[in-house]
Amino acid sequence: MDADDTGTDFGYDDQPTGVSGPLPPAEGPNPRGRGSSGSSGRSRGGRGSGGGSRGGRGRGSGSGGGLRGPRGSGGGGTMQTPAARIGIAVLGAIVLIIVLVFIVRGCQRSQLEDSYSSYMGDVTTIVTASGKEADSLQEILQNKNGAGAPELQVQVRELSNKAEALVGQAEALSAPDSLGAPNQSLITSLQYRVTGLKALADSLPSVIDSQNRAYSSATLASAMQRFLASDVIYQDSFVGPSKRVLADEGITGVQVPDRQFFLSGVRADQASPTGAGQLIPALQRTGTTEDGTTDTTGALRGTGIASVQALPQGVELQAGTDTEIQASDKLEWQVTVENAGESVETNVIVRATFASDASPNDAQTVEKEIATIEPGQQQSVTLPGPKSPTFGEASVLKIEVVPVPGEEKTDNNRAEYPVKIVF
Repeated sequence: MDADDTGTDFGYDDQPTGVSGPLPPAEGPNPRGRGSSGSSGRSRGGRGSGGGSRGGRGRGSGSGGGLRGPRGSGGGGTMQTPAARIGIAVLGAIVLIIVLVFIVRGCQRSQLEDSYSSYMGDVTTIVTASGKEADSLQEILQNKNGAGAPELQVQVRELSNKAEALVGQAEALSAPDSLGAPNQSLITSLQYRVTGLKALADSLPSVIDSQNRAYSSATLASAMQRFLASDVIYQDSFVGPSKRVLADEGITGVQVPDRQFFLSGVRADQASPTGAGQLIPALQRTGTTEDGTTDTTGALRGTGIASVQALPQGVELQAGTDTEIQASDKLEWQVTVENAGESVETNVIVRATFASDASPNDAQTVEKEIATIEPGQQQSVTLPGPKSPTFGEASVLKIEVVPVPGEEKTDNNRAEYPVKIVF
């Protein structure tokens, strides 16, 4: 056996052509078994071509176990692909979460706005109905048909029952959490109206029958003060706080029903003994005889609008005709009323309502009383003009002379005058 067959020569005598520097060490426990038939290296011994041949060590650039490429290239890059995919998936999940958060917040915002809108819509319905009850009360107090105390009392009690039903509706409202306190103030305001109507109904017989004007005025004013308190609570404890909540929440497009008073304009004076005293003549004016039967033997009765002027210019207004009025801080309406009947008329009420076409809900109403008008005569009364009107805006002035008891022809008791206040 020669020296090569012993397998004891592990040295590398030559290096392949074109390779400089030391060759990388062979991997694995048996460096000899890495020969390649395609290698240009030397074969020591070559005991045949079987798998047991130690073969020559491939040192060239053949396709066998030659030189390995540097790490990080080729297959190394493929090993990083799962990590990249995980990063992309995490990023996508984050984006999806952000989108979902915005969608949820948008839905919550929409639901919040809808809750405010729905609530204020219900409140508007309630307070509008309450305002109509206030108008009905004024009709009762004017006593156009000369009703006696028992009939007037029944009418006012019917109103109190309707007002009490509105309290129940307000208590059943689903107010947003931030409007819990204002909603309770709304309920309190409506309860004061119920209290006032009940007190008024109870006091009417004594007010009408009493010959003591001071007592009747004070008693009537005491009941009317409940209505004034209701208006103050509604405005200060419901309207004001509700508007602040909507502003803080950034809610737009939702209107708080404002100016829903039970005693509006000059009616607020009815809460004082002086103002309440002006209601007593109409309440005591009955159309019944001493035995309680209706008096059908009276003379013809009736009043009507004779003319309307805008002061201080003295511009004559014509019903249904547009008229421009010069702006003035002394603007007043002078209404002349004619007694077309055969009886002396007393305590004739004249009412003026001014409203712009753009803001009909902000109408301003004032009224005054003509103490006495002789048959066939005319009397004038002056009512204050609107406060802070919008200049150059189309508006309507409505004049009404409240019909006196027994008056059958009332088509001349009301008229509308289109006006525009300009500089």
